[in-house]
Amino acid sequence: MALAKLNFADGPDVRRTFCTLCPQHCGMLFHVDGDGNPLAFDGDRNNPVANGKLCIKGTTAIEIHHHDDRLNYPLKRVGKRGEGKWERISWEQAMDEIAEKLRELREKDGPESVATLGGTHKTPGDWASWRWAADFGTPNFVSQGRNCGVGEYIAEVSVYGWDTVYQSYYPGKTKCIVIWGSNPAESSPPSFERLRQCQAQGAKLIVVDPRRTKTAERADLHLQVRPRTDGALALGLIHVMIRDDIYDKEFVEQWCTGFDEVEAEAAKWTPERTEEITGVPAADVVKAAHMYATLGPARLSFGVAATQLGEGASRSAVLGRAILRAISGNLDRPGGEPLGNPYDADTFAWLPNINFEKLVDHPLRTRESVNAHETPITSISGYQAFREATGKVYPQGHTGTAYVLFASQPAIYRAVTRQDPYPVKAIIVQCGEPLLSMGAGKDAYEAFTSENLELLVTMDMWMTPTAQLSDYVLPAADFMERADLSAHWGIGNFFVVGQQVATTVGERRNDYDLWAELGRRLSDDPDYWPETVEGMFDRFLEPSGKTYREWADGEVNHRFTKPVFYKYRERGFATPSGKVELVPSMFERFGIEARPVYTGPPYSIPDAPEEEYPLQMIPGSRVRELTASNLRQSARLRRIHPEPLCDIHPDTAAKYGVTDGEWMIIERPEGAIRQRARFDASLRRDTVNPDGYWWNPDQQRYEPHLSGVWVSNANAITPGAPELSSFAGDQPLRGARCRVRAGDAPAVPAAVSG
Repeated sequence: MALAKLNFADGPDVRRTFCTLCPQHCGMLFHVDGDGNPLAFDGDRNNPVANGKLCIKGTTAIEIHHHDDRLNYPLKRVGKRGEGKWERISWEQAMDEIAEKLRELREKDGPESVATLGGTHKTPGDWASWRWAADFGTPNFVSQGRNCGVGEYIAEVSVYGWDTVYQSYYPGKTKCIVIWGSNPAESSPPSFERLRQCQAQGAKLIVVDPRRTKTAERADLHLQVRPRTDGALALGLIHVMIRDDIYDKEFVEQWCTGFDEVEAEAAKWTPERTEEITGVPAADVVKAAHMYATLGPARLSFGVAATQLGEGASRSAVLGRAILRAISGNLDRPGGEPLGNPYDADTFAWLPNINFEKLVDHPLRTRESVNAHETPITSISGYQAFREATGKVYPQGHTGTAYVLFASQPAIYRAVTRQDPYPVKAIIVQCGEPLLSMGAGKDAYEAFTSENLELLVTMDMWMTPTAQLSDYVLPAADFMERADLSAHWGIGNFFVVGQQVATTVGERRNDYDLWAELGRRLSDDPDYWPETVEGMFDRFLEPSGKTYREWADGEVNHRFTKPVFYKYRERGFATPSGKVELVPSMFERFGIEARPVYTGPPYSIPDAPEEEYPLQMIPGSRVRELTASNLRQSARLRRIHPEPLCDIHPDTAAKYGVTDGEWMIIERPEGAIRQRARFDASLRRDTVNPDGYWWNPDQQRYEPHLSGVWVSNANAITPGAPELSSFAGDQPLRGARCRVRAGDAPAVPAAVSG
């Protein structure tokens, strides 16, 4: 199981794939024996994602593959939900029974009565679930990307017709980098390595984060913003750029609309007022604006935190960042803010094989998504509006189209419990843990245990808390047990192909099989679903002139689209006006405040009274050894990170009687959780940083314990009310008000065997 120096050319006993234990998809090589058992691994030096480097998560691959707690056979509930009584059944029986129930619900309550909740990036699972939803007729589908980028995608595409999300900075070309709301030192080692290369060649670094992260430690300027005030900071930077005449006036005059409105709004945000709201010193606001505007080319990188701020805070943050990218003149500039290129026509058939158009015109679908009445821009109507706007430049549409269609998880839960705006009767959860990673965990629990829910199916590698409540539990293959193709949700504009490395254990199946087998039982076109995932990959890869097998076994197993810059000079921007809309007409069309008006602390709609809950919590920060709720089973990783930790400033801790290294209680109106205090003198005094997504697979399964899901899970106490979510339906996962106090160790029930 140790690392070994491997080369793909060494022969058939060395197989090549990529790791999906996090979304980076670093290349890996495995040495296998004659029975297909992985013996050793190494990084793939010919894979351009990480050039042969592996993080600590990737080194657990063989441990995870052989783990005693893995699910190996389909299970059917025979007792009460959550009671833990199961009958082992065949995969065929499970598919027959689940499909029959789905058919019954579609005929009785319409296809919209079925919802899907996707999880972490199991590559066939996301796109296959979307293809299935479009084929079945339900708009109520979600993947984990719903929590990461919906607001950002919608804002960027509304402003300049495409996005910059998956684009990187370039050593030797990028002269200024702004990391805003992310920490690539922990979340993206390949990106962090490229950042270091840029700095070695002279690039300056600005980091916007309430914490002094490992990335912030490398910064030339750290803007320690108060949580949920990012929009105010963006306006302060815009103010300085306009006031000091350091914006790209020629680009703005030729290519932008709405500048006068932006200028009027930004005029209110002097550096001094910005400091008052954000806590960032006025002098640093001025310095940051000049660095970003004058050192260029500059790259203001995407970070998930801004999409998770809730209410108006998220809107003003993502819109403000888009405006900064535009007026700086960095859009689609080498080394600056590249607008991602769609797949070449001779490379990859992404959108035609997802086929969202089938969902739009589905003969059985009569209703919008369950959240359309709350956030209409994320709906079938929103999708159609964006297709119309972008179609002049991108006839097939935006490759990240799913981000305009994702339903809101809390809206799905309310459709179950309140049957508002219509009933949702079935939920399929695939390789995700909504109780832990999707926010509003208690709302999810109420839905999953509701008598209104007639079917709950979970497919996963583990008996997760949600699986423990399910009617059917299906065993998922790990990345070594399946053929694979990474297209990063269609937004990366590249693909990497992976071989199946290991022989499948038991009846574990790859994620595609779930949707394909249900699809073949329920679709009006049996040929819509190829028999194998390799057959589906062939359809994606057909324009490249090679089959999946030819790519998988060939000397090179990837293709990256060569970037093309300044595309707008020939065809304009993919917006209704053909220009950069600093005040986007798409927002106006859907009743959203289109000016970068700041709405944030102090809120007009507070999530909790400030006098009772004086602190703000920012859970969800990434740590290198874990991916959200995943990998808790690894003995190696648990030795490094055995317990949930909450960062707190020593002065704040002293004020509330909290001791370093001891247990503390974090409370909100939704309830309380317990984590160990970890003093951090660099953290803002008004902020605490709890570990997110925490559960303990060794704790007692099934009701009422559910493997400790309520003990330390930050998302058990995040709010899910629609009025607190963002304009795009993103939940307020970061910055919610809380209070803390000293606490005893949580009562931990005795562990039970699997």
